[in-house]
Amino acid sequence: MVDASPAMIIEVEKGNETTLQQIRDLAVRCGNKLEVEDGPLFVTAWVIGDTRAFESRAGYLSGLPGVRHAWTVAADYKNIARVVRRQDGRAHIRERRPVEVRGLDGLVRRIGAGKHIFMCGPDSAQDLEQVLAIAKLARSVGERFGVLDRMILRGGAFKPRTRPTDWRGHGMNGITMLDAAREETGLPYVTEVMDHNLVPEIAAHADMLQIGTRNAQNFDLHEAVGRSHKPVILKRGFGNEAEEWFYAAEYIANQGNLDIVLCERGMKTLYTKGGYCRFHPDFNVITHVRKRTILPVIFDPSHPAGDHTIVGQNLIASLGYLVDGTITETLHEEGFRNQQLCDAAQALDMDKYAQLVEAVLRFEDSVGPALRAVSGE
Repeated sequence: MVDASPAMIIEVEKGNETTLQQIRDLAVRCGNKLEVEDGPLFVTAWVIGDTRAFESRAGYLSGLPGVRHAWTVAADYKNIARVVRRQDGRAHIRERRPVEVRGLDGLVRRIGAGKHIFMCGPDSAQDLEQVLAIAKLARSVGERFGVLDRMILRGGAFKPRTRPTDWRGHGMNGITMLDAAREETGLPYVTEVMDHNLVPEIAAHADMLQIGTRNAQNFDLHEAVGRSHKPVILKRGFGNEAEEWFYAAEYIANQGNLDIVLCERGMKTLYTKGGYCRFHPDFNVITHVRKRTILPVIFDPSHPAGDHTIVGQNLIASLGYLVDGTITETLHEEGFRNQQLCDAAQALDMDKYAQLVEAVLRFEDSVGPALRAVSGE
């Protein structure tokens, strides 16, 4: 079934800048965002968001100088789809779209641009000393291996828990700790948001937002995050099919925000009953995301493990699927494990994490090129 909110593609012959500006102006008036792809003969303008008002001006658009085609997309999850077709069946294949996150250090982290992005940090911000220590270690790892422009700090301030009596984070006080870590190290940080009413407040601080697995289909939250126009990680619900995940991302994109990174974090299946894994990692879905959407996709090796001794194996396994990055829960020192209030068993200490960073870089140099070649990339 085709979504009721059509997206549009407009092809304009090169050299018609006035026409492109008129299209931009119309998009703004209709509450949409315009993204432009430059081709050898013409420019392709993609209208992002709910384009029903924009579509009503199709006749006006077709009459503008240099417009070759103005067509409504006949596809599901139109804003994020990799391959879209117009109503006469003609296909348009879109390039995958990197998401940029800028740090106070002036470096831009480009997720989905061909280099593995390393997101690491505490499950949750418990105290300032802990958060600063782990942020400094993350920066040190980035500097040691020459990948500082690929390092992002992660940390939770608002914690969704299975049991209502479990520790649920420090809230905005946790955000203050993460702000301090950014000031100290220059690293950007990503943190989870749970309440759509808190999105504006948290977005005023965080460099990137995260929607967790328990809120994977909280559509009020998705739309609020979309309106923030902050980069966002959307984790797959642990019981969601891939198509449900993609439609969830479309709720964000329909607000004009395409800075979405999808995150596979493991599924609840029959195979998790034996106690040897917390969730079952679905590595094949990484390839499916790359084929079906323009969005970057990362992997969480921590939650499928539930055990820090197999986090590294999960992380390395994901590389074979050309994942764009990983988001890993880490400890600043092994002695803190007994003090950690949430998911202590799956946290990897930063010394071991540094070894994994080195292994990823070796993989990129030695195996990555051949793997991309046989995968047709």
